[in-house]
Amino acid sequence: MLDSDDYVLFSDGDVEIGVDPSLVDGIVSSLGSSSIKREYITASTPPRTIHYEQFAIHKKLLTVEKFRRFISETMYVTDSEKEGWGWVWNNKWIKKNGVSWKNPFMTETDNVYNDFAETFPVMQVSWNDAVRYTEWLSGITGKNFRLPFEYEWEIFGTYAGLNSISEHLFTKKDLIYSDIDFLMTLQNNIQQSEFQLGLLWEWTLDWYIGYDESISNKDFGNIYKILRGGSLLSESIQKSKEFRFRRCPTARSPYYGFRIVLDEKNRLPVS
Repeated sequence: MLDSDDYVLFSDGDVEIGVDPSLVDGIVSSLGSSSIKREYITASTPPRTIHYEQFAIHKKLLTVEKFRRFISETMYVTDSEKEGWGWVWNNKWIKKNGVSWKNPFMTETDNVYNDFAETFPVMQVSWNDAVRYTEWLSGITGKNFRLPFEYEWEIFGTYAGLNSISEHLFTKKDLIYSDIDFLMTLQNNIQQSEFQLGLLWEWTLDWYIGYDESISNKDFGNIYKILRGGSLLSESIQKSKEFRFRRCPTARSPYYGFRIVLDEKNRLPVS
């Protein structure tokens, strides 16, 4: 039984997403010595208007416990388990053997992650893994679950009060020196955040394609999928509602997760 209180429902409508190209120079200038490249900003230009149909997006990221049930019932093998490794951060990105959604760090920190499986978001999941979960959930419920389109994520981000990419403010990041610092900070944010935004990068359905043919970017095309929202390790601008990040569909790390959408064809009751 689905609880409509777990979702934010958006009725049919039109929305403008994206950033005005005239703002790019000012945004890039404000970044100073940041490692954020100009092409990440221009990738969100120009604005475009989209007509969307009703959809309901989950307020929370998918949890370890819910993903565990999916694995238990399907015996699905995730990309990290197939290949035997995943990415972890230790002052630089490192390929580490044995990490997976079960043990996202392969350290004692994983005990904390599994102890709080009912509330912690699942980590080390690829786009492929996330889509397979939604297909399974659709099959057992008879409803149409999927990842959000990025414009739906942006609508949700606006609703949740995220800053625009042109209005981002440099804020002091949490001091995270280790895996356990990350999980403790994550736990505090889970307890305080209604929508759990900015905790993990979130997979969306879309390919990393430009909004307009006039915008060139060597990474555009059917190569990368889009993540939104930033993580606890991200810079403030990456947590803005328009910022687009891209990775291969098989990519995974402790800082990638996802939330689900209930498609408009299965309308939730409006209370």
